[in-house]
Amino acid sequence: MGEDAMRAMRTGLYVAFAGAASLLPSFAQAQTVGGITREEVERARPAQPPRTGGAGLTVDSDFERAPCPLAAPQYQGVTFELREVQIDGLRGIAPDLLRPAYADLIGKTVSVAGICDIRDRAATILRREGYLAAVQVPPQRIENGIVRLDALVARLAGVQVRGQAGRSEPLIAAYLRKIQQQEVFNIRDAERYLLLARDIPGFDVRLVLRPAGNPGEVIGEVAVTRVPIEADAFVQNLGSRSAGRWGGLARVQLNGLTGLGDRTSLSFFSTADFEEQQVIQAGHSFKLGSEGLTLSGDFSYAWTRPDVNLGPGNELRARTLSAFADISYPFIRSQSANLFGSVGINVINQDVDFKQGTGASFAAFQRDRLRVLFARVDYDAIDPRSVASTSGFSLAEPRWRTAGSIELRQGVDLNASEPCNGSLNCRLSRQAADPTAFVARAAALVEYRPRPGLTFSIAPRVQYAPDPVLSYEQFSVGNFTTGRGYDPGALSGDSGLGFQSEVRFGSLLPRTIDGFAFQPFGFADLGIVWNDFPQIGQGSPERLWSVGGGVRAAWGQRARLDVTLAAPLNRTPIQPERDVRLLVTLSTRLLPWRR
Repeated sequence: MGEDAMRAMRTGLYVAFAGAASLLPSFAQAQTVGGITREEVERARPAQPPRTGGAGLTVDSDFERAPCPLAAPQYQGVTFELREVQIDGLRGIAPDLLRPAYADLIGKTVSVAGICDIRDRAATILRREGYLAAVQVPPQRIENGIVRLDALVARLAGVQVRGQAGRSEPLIAAYLRKIQQQEVFNIRDAERYLLLARDIPGFDVRLVLRPAGNPGEVIGEVAVTRVPIEADAFVQNLGSRSAGRWGGLARVQLNGLTGLGDRTSLSFFSTADFEEQQVIQAGHSFKLGSEGLTLSGDFSYAWTRPDVNLGPGNELRARTLSAFADISYPFIRSQSANLFGSVGINVINQDVDFKQGTGASFAAFQRDRLRVLFARVDYDAIDPRSVASTSGFSLAEPRWRTAGSIELRQGVDLNASEPCNGSLNCRLSRQAADPTAFVARAAALVEYRPRPGLTFSIAPRVQYAPDPVLSYEQFSVGNFTTGRGYDPGALSGDSGLGFQSEVRFGSLLPRTIDGFAFQPFGFADLGIVWNDFPQIGQGSPERLWSVGGGVRAAWGQRARLDVTLAAPLNRTPIQPERDVRLLVTLSTRLLPWRR
């Protein structure tokens, strides 16, 4: 096809779409002809593992509360007026921290046996603040109402590493030095660095404290286990009919190749029909320093030839490149709460070509170039009491869990596409779009378990863009986001709002390493999108609803099966039917098979 003919065809299509949009804004969806959604391109990226997880921190020491000799009955009748309590041996811990242990007794008459209660209160405060400590009542003569106590606060005298740390041993040692440099051992401070050590890909680090030779000193025994290679795969049927319902992904992750706390990931996704859609992905991340700073890079490339009815011999093909480079830092790192911040750049190139007629060659139809700077904050927290796995709750299934993220994205003119500015020969996916537009995104998750085995969950997500954006930056709803039962990108808009809500029954944690667990659930999804049009302003919101239910099954830590029956409740411009969908996802860990 000649360039003049191609330009005429593109002009005719855009005029038709623009005219339809002025009558019915939903037809703006048609401007993303042939493209695939952001979620389909980036599905191969390794998911961030849950950060609220077990720290592997266990404490075994001789700092248990000893019997108090003054609690004997003969001391109950011996009283005095308490004027002050002096606590020695705090090693830099502020004395005012322990004042609540006795402040309400100052100026009052107390029994000698009551000194034991003060001792126990002080020890409780120290432990609550994360210190490994014991408080003792030394032999003394109480004069002028002044009582003396001795605090025995643990100090980490040394660290012994057991296991094979490989090339990452210097990095693990750097985290452990942070713990050893503390004047006194504090579990909260140690928890941060132990979790950062466990964040090193492929490593599990556990610390046990044992008494050393001198009073108040402990030795840290660190057990390190390493998994150099991880592999997983999944098969699912969440795709659209045009781009392929069924698809599968295989991924391998190589840990610790350079000794910098690094991970290299390689993956490949394909639909059952190899000509419909494929995605390749490669990524690498590594640690900088000993405070958890992480530098990451990721590259994804997708190509698709959707099976759409464009007339005899007419075809579309799309190619999408998405590359990330970012740096992240853990501002808060603990078992019960985490706060991470990251900044980076996202480069997107998306090409759509069109072939008119059998024997014709493909010609350029759409060309999008995006360069986006972004800043992101991620937060998650769980019920602190569930960390101790009491009352039937656990780290994996706590009484409550919250998570949220906020991302600000600003397009920049670094070899990005030029705006159309009214030109009908423009090759952008959306003529009104601004390649340097600003986009704000947010997502959240709230889970609550009134009792073990019953979970209520809601997951909202939102996007706001004050100006029209290119198709890749649009807020889309469908199987991969919000709106189970709808094709990916069933609705898309410059701004949007989505909700996923579920009620789950039972636990998805098998009782044994080779056991099975089943969790039935029901859901309701809602998605709303808005598009901006320069001629008429913001269009009317478009909505979709879906409801359904299913069951999730787990086989140890090896495999998981999700089966969902989803019923769309309304039609969309590109999905006029409301057929009930049976959605299936089977995922399995291939290496290590047993862990």
